[in-house]
Amino acid sequence: MRVSLDWLNEYVDISGLTPEIIAEALTNAGLEVESIETVGGQFSGVVVGRVDVVEQHPNADRLRLVTVNLGPAGQNRVVCGAPNVAQGMCIAYAQIGAKVINRKEGGMFELKPATIRGVESTGMICSLEELGLQDQYTAEGDGIWPLTDLVTDADLGQDLKTVLSLKPDTVLEVAPTANRGDLMSVIGVAREVAALFKRPLKLPSAQAPSPAGTSNYQVKLTDTSVCQYYAGAYLVEVQNGESPDWMKQRLLSAGIRSINVVVDITNYVMLEYGQPLHAFDAQKLPEGTIGVRVAKPGEVFTTLDDQARTLTEQSVVVTHNDRPVALAGVMGGQDTEISDTTKSVFLEAAFFPSASNRRSARSVGLRSESSARFERGVDPASTHLAFYRAIALLQELTEASLVSIAQDDHRQLQTQQVPLSSDRIQRILGMTIAESDVEAILTPLGFQLEPQSSSAGDNRQWRVTIPSFRGQDVYREIDLIEEVIRIFGYDRIPYTLPQETAAPALNRRDFLLRQIQRLMAATGLSEVATHSLIGDALLQRTGFSQDPDSTVRVNNSQSIDHTFLRQSLIPNLLEIAKYNQSQGNENCWIFELGRTYVKRRSANEKDSGVEESLYLGGLLTGHPARGVWHKAPETDYFTVKGIVENLLETLLPGQSTRWVAETSMSSMHPGRSAALKLGKQPLGIVGQLHPALQETLKFKAPVYVFELNVEVLWQVLQKKTETLAVESLTAYPSVQRDIAFSAPDQVTHQQVVSAVNQANEPLLRHIELFDQYRGQQLEAGTRSLAYRLTLQSETATLTDKEIDAAMEKIKRQLSSQLPVSFR
Repeated sequence: MRVSLDWLNEYVDISGLTPEIIAEALTNAGLEVESIETVGGQFSGVVVGRVDVVEQHPNADRLRLVTVNLGPAGQNRVVCGAPNVAQGMCIAYAQIGAKVINRKEGGMFELKPATIRGVESTGMICSLEELGLQDQYTAEGDGIWPLTDLVTDADLGQDLKTVLSLKPDTVLEVAPTANRGDLMSVIGVAREVAALFKRPLKLPSAQAPSPAGTSNYQVKLTDTSVCQYYAGAYLVEVQNGESPDWMKQRLLSAGIRSINVVVDITNYVMLEYGQPLHAFDAQKLPEGTIGVRVAKPGEVFTTLDDQARTLTEQSVVVTHNDRPVALAGVMGGQDTEISDTTKSVFLEAAFFPSASNRRSARSVGLRSESSARFERGVDPASTHLAFYRAIALLQELTEASLVSIAQDDHRQLQTQQVPLSSDRIQRILGMTIAESDVEAILTPLGFQLEPQSSSAGDNRQWRVTIPSFRGQDVYREIDLIEEVIRIFGYDRIPYTLPQETAAPALNRRDFLLRQIQRLMAATGLSEVATHSLIGDALLQRTGFSQDPDSTVRVNNSQSIDHTFLRQSLIPNLLEIAKYNQSQGNENCWIFELGRTYVKRRSANEKDSGVEESLYLGGLLTGHPARGVWHKAPETDYFTVKGIVENLLETLLPGQSTRWVAETSMSSMHPGRSAALKLGKQPLGIVGQLHPALQETLKFKAPVYVFELNVEVLWQVLQKKTETLAVESLTAYPSVQRDIAFSAPDQVTHQQVVSAVNQANEPLLRHIELFDQYRGQQLEAGTRSLAYRLTLQSETATLTDKEIDAAMEKIKRQLSSQLPVSFR
């Protein structure tokens, strides 16, 4: 938003303050000033002239000798190369000593006498660019600036700034944040400046007008979700035409071109109060019922920019007898546009809620100065003040007569009060701010402070009434404290070091996630991070699919690759592995801790209906150590299975995990994939990608993936309250003994380990399966298993007798529980 300091000075005295000082203070207070620009005629020594004679230059084909008439000051002759110079044209004439802009370099230069191709030239005829007025005026073609339609012969020889009422001005380009709709107005910025520099605020007069008669205009609001207040004024005998120079100048400084006085007044008041207004030509909008409703799907409406727009159920329209005449809070319609011949006006002022206005503007792909203000939030309690101000200006500048006012008001204006205490200010800011300073800061900002009688000791308490224009962003005590310090000055907070320092402590969940990351990295996997938003193209490329009924989709997606939220991490991991292979890296071991999203139920105000879960996903293809001096082992199903088992055993030692053959996923190998369950809860999947899919994706080596639900791990971990027992390392050596036996195929490894552990042998430290054999020497349906047992004592070196006793005890336990035959 562009703020004219000349305009700002009307509401708050800024004398003695440079633009740089004001800009720095506003920026430090939270209203960023992006640039400072000087407009409105930086030149000097330029007067109005008229071309009386145009002759060919004797020594140059493209130059002319121009005799300029300066009225009482006589005539001067100028050498001019502009192609559009013509006899009788009024022009801007720069005299010797004048300062104008160098078109090539951009800086100012002083005009001196010059001889051009042997002919003396006393002055220069100027273009818009040489005067710096190209943003305020337009001229056809390239060349000098014709003033014939802007001046008369009586102005010849007069200073151009005086004739055109050009007043140098400084404009601040400010960028209000999304929560500060009040700063989308000159009055809002003036209020900030008044508080920052402790100067009084002067607001324009906005008295309720008195209609002279009645009309059949009626306003009827039926849907308060899209409009809560609408007022319309019917004015006749309107003398439409050009706006006064002061209004045109202020609008131009704000970046809005002048159209006609009626339209200019609505723009002027919008910039002044931050309240958008709209004027209809009442001759094109006969007396009837004005309403606001949601558009009908497929309804077509032509806006002021001559664009026919197809409306949706998210569009909101202002209607006349149920016929759309404007996009509410966005743009008016072409059929009721104000023209230079307009004689009667229906002036609109309304309050459209931010959410509905934002949806409406997006539904047609249109954003305007009006919608930008409604989206941030306008002051619902000040809509009528801007309305009254606009009526007064129409009566003053167009000599219009107010016939009637029709309105419908459903605003629920409530006074909001928030407690504030000096003790709380001191605790939050770490410094003491005097009570008088707190009151001197908040009062100019529009807050009303009422001291509370319960204040005790040094703790002063107030009950603060929040002004309506700050109701959207100030509603807590902490918000008031922020207001105090941003005006008082963040730079005035003293620098102090903490009295005590302590290392940050991780909570149990963060510790779990950190442990998972370290275990994966220690195993040789590299961590990746991918986007939660994916698209159909990714699923098609990787051979995966999602249930459309449980998919969370994005309504206003900016890319076809980001149209819905993922339900699995594996497609993204496959995409990364494919890219690595295309870059020559065929060995890819990666993992990701990321979230998945599943729609479980319908959304309401308190529940999105979406189940968000944290998953651990991994992918292995090739081997990261391949290519070094030694031969790396092949990655297979047992590699990825071992990684998962090691993770679970480290995180949840002794926890029972079941592996179930997984055949339901068409993207996984039917014989080399499994589903995991932790107790009765599904934990995830582990396995090899289907060979057909591997071939489709053109992977050169088998691809193994796993995906575990971290939320399930966390739930189980929360229930465990075990205390860690710390044991000292024994100084005595361990020994290893092997046992081998034949057993039916139905006997599982887990059963063997469980039976060995039930022997309760105190010397046993570890059991490991190292061989399995099937052959003709064994009975059909049996196999030979060989285990290595590690034994160790904490008090002495083991003797053969102790070792043999321990092995015998373990064998007896195995024989008693399982049908085994020792070899």
